[in-house]
Amino acid sequence: MTAPIEPTDELSPAGERPASSSPGTIASHPTFSNLLASTVLSLSVVLILLVCLRFLLPPMLESSRYSWHRGQLRAEYELAGDQLERVSWEGLSQISRTVAKRVSPSVVHITVNTASPSNGSREALAREPWRANPELREYRNTTGQGSGIIVREDGYILTNHHVLEGVVEATIVLADDRAFRAEIVGVDRTTDLALLKIEAEDLMPIAWGDSEEVDIGSPVWAVGSPFGLTGSVSFGILSGKHRVDLNANQQYRGSRERITSRYSDLMQSDVAVNPGNSGGPLVNGRGELIGVNTAIVGESYRGVSFSIPSRVARRVLDQFMAHGRVRRGWLGVELTPELPFGSESTAGDQRDEVAPAVVVRAVVPDSPAANAGVYPGDRIVRFNGSEVVSVEQLIDEIRDSKADQKVTIAIQRDGESIELEVTLGELKYAP
Repeated sequence: MTAPIEPTDELSPAGERPASSSPGTIASHPTFSNLLASTVLSLSVVLILLVCLRFLLPPMLESSRYSWHRGQLRAEYELAGDQLERVSWEGLSQISRTVAKRVSPSVVHITVNTASPSNGSREALAREPWRANPELREYRNTTGQGSGIIVREDGYILTNHHVLEGVVEATIVLADDRAFRAEIVGVDRTTDLALLKIEAEDLMPIAWGDSEEVDIGSPVWAVGSPFGLTGSVSFGILSGKHRVDLNANQQYRGSRERITSRYSDLMQSDVAVNPGNSGGPLVNGRGELIGVNTAIVGESYRGVSFSIPSRVARRVLDQFMAHGRVRRGWLGVELTPELPFGSESTAGDQRDEVAPAVVVRAVVPDSPAANAGVYPGDRIVRFNGSEVVSVEQLIDEIRDSKADQKVTIAIQRDGESIELEVTLGELKYAP
């Protein structure tokens, strides 16, 4: 009887042992097609996720940002509602009444005339108020009027230059109805400011505030004589600061109360200012002077009025008191703007963008600039520590400096940085 034949592992023709199909054996490796299919599937999933993120993530982030902003607005809205419920409107009214009482004694009414008195000396007229002097009453038929601000208790009054333009005589009427002839101490067309002097003592000068510390939206008050209505008080908010030259505005050019200068640092408010308010004060809630009312757009109040900042007025006043005029700095150069640009070097790499600067087009012979070594083509990048960003800004910096003041000018010439010390001259003509 023959023995049963045992199964044997035979080699394949290629010499490989066939894979075992028994449960205990290890599975075979994935084929190339399986790996390729798995990779394509993974890449497809990643691509789909990226596409979803591309189109879904920005709206989600924007929605989240808007939700956060709406939440902040909602919180501020509810908080403001709670605060308004606790606000005493009588308290706000009390502030306005207190401001009026504090400021009104420091505001004067100015009447001007371009004709001489028909009889009587000016000295005699100056000693008596117009209510008691028939000769002085003739001056009530004036060609102009405005307001002024008592800035010193010994009789110095600040007002607008355009209020006094072409005037022969000016009469100051105080809040207590006393009247005095005024002497013109100094005028400045550039800032539209002027200083008067009356022979009076123990006056009540206004308190000075800082125009730079007042924020847009702050409550402000104006006091003056619109249309000759003396002691008028109006209320509003500060609408803007550092406004540009208004003479370029077509509506403003037709206004009776236009500025006769090019000064470009003005405060804007919605306080009711009308013809006759010019030269009066703009004050904050503490009754401090933060501006000198100077202009409106149009023939009457339209919700847009302008004031000279108190910081500028204080600087001009100091010059009036010291010299009787404003001694402005003069450099003696003609300037042109240079815009920023980017260019490629010969090697093809991108150079850094050049910062904006002002270029000297011409130098006045024997001027402070010429004596200091400034040449045409120089790029002025800094003036007395301040970065130069425009021709207008540099002109204002030079003009606001004092005559005979030593300043430093940083220039660039042929790729080299140079710092020069210049002693400014005095500007003989201010536009």
